[in-house]
Amino acid sequence: MMTVTRTLVCALFALPLTAADDAQLLAEFHKTRPDVSEVHVIADQALLVAVTGKQGTRESPADWARGELLGVFAHLGDQILPISIQPNDQFPTTVWIERQSPDSITFGLADPDVGILSYNLKIFFDPKTWFPRRIIRFAPVRVRRITVAAGTVTLTGSDGKQDFTARERNGVWRISTGPAALPPKTTPVESIAPVTAMPVSTIGEFEQARPARARHIFETTPVQVEEKIGPYQRVAGKIWVGKTFDDTDGSVGVGDIGYFDETTHDWVFLDIPEMADWSTSALLVEQDAIWVGLVHKGEGASDSGGLLRYDRTTHQVTITPLPDVIDKIVRVGKQIYCGTLGGFAIVEQGQARRFAILPQLDGSYAVTPVT
Repeated sequence: MMTVTRTLVCALFALPLTAADDAQLLAEFHKTRPDVSEVHVIADQALLVAVTGKQGTRESPADWARGELLGVFAHLGDQILPISIQPNDQFPTTVWIERQSPDSITFGLADPDVGILSYNLKIFFDPKTWFPRRIIRFAPVRVRRITVAAGTVTLTGSDGKQDFTARERNGVWRISTGPAALPPKTTPVESIAPVTAMPVSTIGEFEQARPARARHIFETTPVQVEEKIGPYQRVAGKIWVGKTFDDTDGSVGVGDIGYFDETTHDWVFLDIPEMADWSTSALLVEQDAIWVGLVHKGEGASDSGGLLRYDRTTHQVTITPLPDVIDKIVRVGKQIYCGTLGGFAIVEQGQARRFAILPQLDGSYAVTPVT
C-alpha cells in the first residue's frame, strides 16, 4: 500500500494535493526508487517538497532516513515537474526548509537525536525551465570575532573546513576564505586576576528562582546545581561574568550576571529574574547598559533566548528575539553586532536584522539577509 502524508505547513499555506497529484508524486519517486511506498509532503507552496520513508512522531522537521529520497518539484499546470530528487546516502537526518528564493531552495539537516544543525543542502535552479543548475552541501559559518578599525567592520568565522573573513565598507561586504585554523582557546578568568571561587546557587535558591523547572525536576531525579563562569569582561577593577550551566535531568542552575571586585575580592550579582532560566553565551558591558546572549543548554541542541539588554540605571530589562545562539557581542556606532552560529545579526532600537554567509551559484560566498 502506498501512502502520502502532509505536514501542518502544507495545510496552512497551500491547497491539499489531489489524488492525481499524489499519483504523479509517487510516480516521479518511483523513477528513482521503484520500492517507495510512503511519501511525506514537507511543503507545497511555490515548490512542492517531499521526502520518502516512514516518519517519526514529530510533525516537523521531517525524518530523512538513509537510503530515502528528498524531492523538490514545481507545478506546471496540472503536472508536477521534478527539479531535483536527492538520495540520502550518508546518515539519518531530519530535514526542513530554511529559505527559498525565486532560483534556489535551502534545507537544514540535523542529527535526529540532538537536533544540532549539521549541514545545509542548497539547490539552484532556472526559474523558467526549472532545470537544476547547481547542488551544494555546506556547513553554516559561525561568526566568533567582530572588530572595527578605520570605519571598517570585519567579521571572522569558520564552517570547520575553511575560515571566512567578511569586511564591510560603505554598505558593501567583501569575503575572503582560507584554510581553517584551530579555534582559539578559551582563556580562564583566573589567568587575568586572582579570583576567588564564584558562589553557586543553593537548591533552595534554585526552587525560588525557577519554581516551574524545580517541580518538573524533582518529579524525575535528584539534581545538582552546577553553575560556572561563562563569558567575562574586565571593566574598571571589576570582572563582569555571566553564569553558565547545563539544564538537564541531573544538573541545573540559575542564570545571572554579576562581577568580582578586584579591590574587595567580593562577588556581587544582579539577581535578574529574566535570566533565571538562561545561561550566558556572550557578554558586553557598557557604561549605561549590559548586553547578554541568552542560551538554554539542554540534552540536545542549544536554544537561543535572544539578546538581553539590562539598563544599569533603571534596571529595566528588554529582550530582542534572535533564533540563533549568540557567540559575540560588539558595539559598532549606534548598532549592536552579534556573531552567531548561523552568521551574524545587527540590532538597533530593539529590532534585529539577521545575515548569513552563504554560497552563491558561481561558487563564491556572499553576506545574505535572512528572514
